[in-house]
Amino acid sequence: MLESGYQSKIIKEINKMGGHAINGMYTKSGEADLQCGIPIYVGMYMDGDGPIWEQKKILIHVAIEVKTEKDYYRVMRAVDVDYNVIDSKPLKKHEPLQMAKIRLLRKKGGLALVAYNFKQVMDYVTGEMNGK
Repeated sequence: MLESGYQSKIIKEINKMGGHAINGMYTKSGEADLQCGIPIYVGMYMDGDGPIWEQKKILIHVAIEVKTEKDYYRVMRAVDVDYNVIDSKPLKKHEPLQMAKIRLLRKKGGLALVAYNFKQVMDYVTGEMNGK
């Protein structure tokens, strides 16, 4: 399957759960393939009388650099858990910049990852939301 097929599957699942995902060519080099709003539910806000619990869906931004399954494992062998390049030999010319952008987004407190399927995305997002 081509990378576009992996992208389509991830987009379909995000949209099915009530999220929003776009892909395309971006004017800045190295930007992640998919820019997504992943729905999460929050439940507390304050009013004059104290906390009120109410389920509310919000979308959190997640940048996803989509790779084929084969390319995913090639890239992940070349980077550490923080997306620092530790071996540039397996990487294509543009991939060190992609990893740098993911690392920068994460450093700023954003959510960003390399993935080839929806489960990877949701495992990462739920882990981040649960403080893991």
